[in-house]
Amino acid sequence: MKRYTLKPLGLAVALALSGSASAVTMDFSGTNFYMKFLDGDQRGAPSGSIDTASGGDQGQFTELNLVFKATISPKVEAGGRIQSRSSAAYWTEFGGFGQENSVGNNEVNHQKFTKLRGAYVELSPGYDWLNQVRIGTSDWGMFDPFTVGKVRYIDRDNYNGFYFKGPMVEEGTWEFARVSLPTYLQFNYGQGPTCCSTDSTQYNEAVYIAQFKAPVGAARVAASYQTFIDHKLGTTTNAFLGVSAPSFYKNTVLALKADGSPSDTLELRGALYRSTSEPSGGAAGEMWGNTPTGSINDSAIKVDADVTETPVEGLSFNFQYFNIGAGYFSTAAARRESDVLLTEGSESAWYNWGNPMWSGGATSDYTQGAASPKGRPGVPNGTQNGLTDNDYMDFNESPAESVIGWKGLTGVGKFDVADTPMSLEVTRVGYNNNWQNYATTGPLYNVFPVNQDRTTNIFVYKLNHNFDQFGGIDANLKFKRVDDTDKVSATTAADDRAVLDNGISASLGNQLAPDLYGTVSVGGYHRRVTVGANSFLNKKAILGVKFSYNLPGFEMGLLSQWIKGTGNPTETVGANVSVRQYRMKAFAQVNF
Repeated sequence: MKRYTLKPLGLAVALALSGSASAVTMDFSGTNFYMKFLDGDQRGAPSGSIDTASGGDQGQFTELNLVFKATISPKVEAGGRIQSRSSAAYWTEFGGFGQENSVGNNEVNHQKFTKLRGAYVELSPGYDWLNQVRIGTSDWGMFDPFTVGKVRYIDRDNYNGFYFKGPMVEEGTWEFARVSLPTYLQFNYGQGPTCCSTDSTQYNEAVYIAQFKAPVGAARVAASYQTFIDHKLGTTTNAFLGVSAPSFYKNTVLALKADGSPSDTLELRGALYRSTSEPSGGAAGEMWGNTPTGSINDSAIKVDADVTETPVEGLSFNFQYFNIGAGYFSTAAARRESDVLLTEGSESAWYNWGNPMWSGGATSDYTQGAASPKGRPGVPNGTQNGLTDNDYMDFNESPAESVIGWKGLTGVGKFDVADTPMSLEVTRVGYNNNWQNYATTGPLYNVFPVNQDRTTNIFVYKLNHNFDQFGGIDANLKFKRVDDTDKVSATTAADDRAVLDNGISASLGNQLAPDLYGTVSVGGYHRRVTVGANSFLNKKAILGVKFSYNLPGFEMGLLSQWIKGTGNPTETVGANVSVRQYRMKAFAQVNF
């Protein structure tokens, strides 16, 4: 006699197709095919990832980004992405079968494998005290760059946790999250309180944060408190009793922010952050990872004032005061994605100067991040520790620089006259880590120099005008000057260092055809570096051509640059070199 059984999978399919599930709707918007193309005269093959920062300017690849969202009921939603990872699967590798490692095996990252990314469940229970719950992946942009910051777009699916949000009285809201902290952000990269130890509990560590927002009079106020406690494995003589997990490091951050408009022409914003780093149980004195190793309390302050209208028509101002303590630290601060200061920052045309792959620098302006430092722009072979994230970055992206230790003022004036908007930025930066005979073993970071007496002045002028000729020509002009001086050691002038950047660039853009927009740009950049009695002049010219082509559901872009110059990237007497570089990045994307 045959016996018919209903398998679990069959039952699930039947339920999915039954009338009771008819209310479920699927949304695949955001799905796309992305194709990327790199070319350059460095002829570098990317190592594990097709991007300029990995040392490569060659290759073409294709990725599928399958985005899905299921609305299961008015109160339940779930979603995620299926992402093909073509980090090193190039068109010339015959579908991933053409690349072998040193022992003759096909490399996994050449196989066009797919991966579940960004999986989440979101609930809207509708309670009078709770209206949103998110379980799983988020970019955590609902908090603050100085506390729990938004995650960089390439890592947006790597941070998981729990998020809760609900209403409070007077139109206020409360938020709470438990964010699973990646191993590399934990003390000693998750290895525990001493170098290379194995007594870590890295797999269950998390940052907890609570945030409250409410109107107070005419102002909007937000406050948050976060904590991270790192644990290690305790000792035990009887495993049947379990293993304890005492804490050995704690990081807390308290934030208070407010903004309001005292008048129709004035907007004010202020933010105060206070962090503590408390090692215990043997962590003090060690320097592993990017975590302060002593008991440190420090603050970060920002105050902004926007004058939106003045008696002069078309004239407005933005002002910002900032004072970021050298010991301010949040283990979950934004590493790259958020720009926390008003200033344009360092000259990006000299980003990574000294690396032949980056002879032209970066084409987008610096952003300022709230994570711990990672070296100083313009210093060859400088330390690369810290958490600001410039890895896996193409040359058309914005590099990030840490503002930890910065203090100063920025003023930006904007004036629109004769259909010609223009702006002028003036910034003065001092440093809270200007000190002598600093111990690199702590209690702060080993990224800070032993001796420093530094100031930075930034001057940026921009102008834009649209000409009516040839259907409209969009013209842009920019002049930038960055004057950075550091007397370094107070006992000698031989190590005094000064970096003076002057750059001018211009571009013309035109709608060449109904679906095609083109831009041509030129730039000239001079950098004079003086170290003691020696002076080194670096100069380069950059010619760029950019195209953007769009059809409904399809877009394509291309940026090509030609760099020519001379310089002394190593700052060694008699080591001048000529610089020539061609580089190109293009992409094609079809959106479903």
